[in-house]
Amino acid sequence: MHPGNQTLNLTESLPAYFRGEQHLGIGLAVFGVLALAAAFWVWRTQVGAFAWWLMIPLALVGAGAGIGGAALAVKTQAQVTRLVAQLDTEPAALVTAETSRMARVNANWPRLKVAWSVVIVAALGLLLFVHREWASGLGLALLLTATTLFFVDVFAERRASVYTAALEHARAAER
Repeated sequence: MHPGNQTLNLTESLPAYFRGEQHLGIGLAVFGVLALAAAFWVWRTQVGAFAWWLMIPLALVGAGAGIGGAALAVKTQAQVTRLVAQLDTEPAALVTAETSRMARVNANWPRLKVAWSVVIVAALGLLLFVHREWASGLGLALLLTATTLFFVDVFAERRASVYTAALEHARAAER
């Protein structure tokens, strides 16, 4: 579902939103594996402080994204099954609970964008102004991580706006 072509039908929006969540989990898991592979490559091909300050963050981010992404992908299907069943039996309760949850989710987008922007600026500062091996390694690791997460969050925010609109439409229709 494309935000420019919003459907306010909750029956379509709910599975589409969570299908995106599941795809995000799979994508993060793949990113995690790639980050771990990059960390391994750095370990095998680079030396000194540059290698350590790039390799360790890449390995930590890779492990976190791999495990977190896989967990998100796995849990999402059960969550969708539960929510679709609730939509059939208790639509008002589902709309109330999901509207509240999505309000919290949507409140985080501006904060996340600021956080990723700060990390990106710090990474660029390390790369451009701190002429040390460790700063180059850490700067690259931070830049890769923050830009990837910024990218992911922009897409997630777009998906969330369509789902939230469908929830608001369903809530208005209840009245």
